[in-house]
Amino acid sequence: MNCTGVQNSLSDYVDGELSLERQQLVELHLNGCSECQHELAKLRSILAKTATLPKSITPPRDLWTGIAPRLGHQKIISAQFRQDLSKRKNGAPIALLERSLWRSVWVKQAFAAAAVLIVGVGSFWLAQQSSKPAWQVAQLQGAPQVGTERITQEGRLRLGEILETDASSRAKIDVGVIGSVEVEPNSRVRLLQATTTDHRLALYRGTIHAKIWAPPRLFFVETPSATAIDLGCEYTLAVDDHGASVLRVTSGWVALEFGGRESIVPVGAMCMTRSGYGPGTPFQEDASEKLRVALQTFDFENGGSEALTTVLSEARNMDSITLWHLLLRVNKNERARVYDRLAALVPPPENVTREGVLRGNPEMLEIWQKHLNLGMKKWWQFWSSLGLQSEQ
Repeated sequence: MNCTGVQNSLSDYVDGELSLERQQLVELHLNGCSECQHELAKLRSILAKTATLPKSITPPRDLWTGIAPRLGHQKIISAQFRQDLSKRKNGAPIALLERSLWRSVWVKQAFAAAAVLIVGVGSFWLAQQSSKPAWQVAQLQGAPQVGTERITQEGRLRLGEILETDASSRAKIDVGVIGSVEVEPNSRVRLLQATTTDHRLALYRGTIHAKIWAPPRLFFVETPSATAIDLGCEYTLAVDDHGASVLRVTSGWVALEFGGRESIVPVGAMCMTRSGYGPGTPFQEDASEKLRVALQTFDFENGGSEALTTVLSEARNMDSITLWHLLLRVNKNERARVYDRLAALVPPPENVTREGVLRGNPEMLEIWQKHLNLGMKKWWQFWSSLGLQSEQ
């Protein structure tokens, strides 16, 4: 992306209206171009100054009396023309010329009034731009930075702006009135959306701790490899320089989604994501090292049957969250193996049969899910495209 393309995109960049891919292209260019950094700083400076403008402008009743004297010389000129014309014997009709002069004065007055209107509308527009939704940011340590402004105590993160922390700084973001996010050192986040039904951040790198007390699916964190969706929870999310992430849930549930693939991660569990793959299979934090390594190989390195065998042999009854996800993800040739291991660890209710589950019977899947204490959400619906089809 060249300077012209970046500078033409700066307004949308500041407003948060670029796609995530285009944002990254603009930021990549900005990192190495001092000229475009200067243009961005000037734009943000203008917006910062407009923040002090009033939200609306009510013209005073005597506005015109202040404008009219500035146009008084037009009347003098008109009077002089009338005197000169009265001395002329061979000229255009006086009445016609007077009407022309009057129109000239009227046009100038109209332009003056239009100028006042334009200034008022422009000020209102700039004030509206500067009053976009914003979340409160508090310094926890060091000097976090929003745009080019360093936060010493408190500040505001407006729509489209980026909050960055260095190696010695931390910050806390109030997510509207529904929760808070602590931003750890060496992190970079952007406010993407701030409405009553969509509170959305982008985490490009680093670590955040989110605590949300609102109903599910109101808070979202986009990363390069998945979107974390709050289901009433508290969690830690870390993203590395390659876009891969690790999610740890300490309360409630979190969904990870990418490209139609979804993982549901409960309290006490973790889940990894990779760019180009999306979320892997959730696992308990205290799962064995062998299980974790085999699961990573299965999810992201085409580990296949050998990796699956290790996961099944290492699984405990408390690893049902892992086996349940695998049951709905493996191919039909491997599904029976996963079912048999899960059923051996946590036997299904009497009205759930092996044949019914392997066919993808929705009623049986829901009953067994509840029996496994995996929540009320019908997770099996999210993998209907992977081959689990009901025959009923």
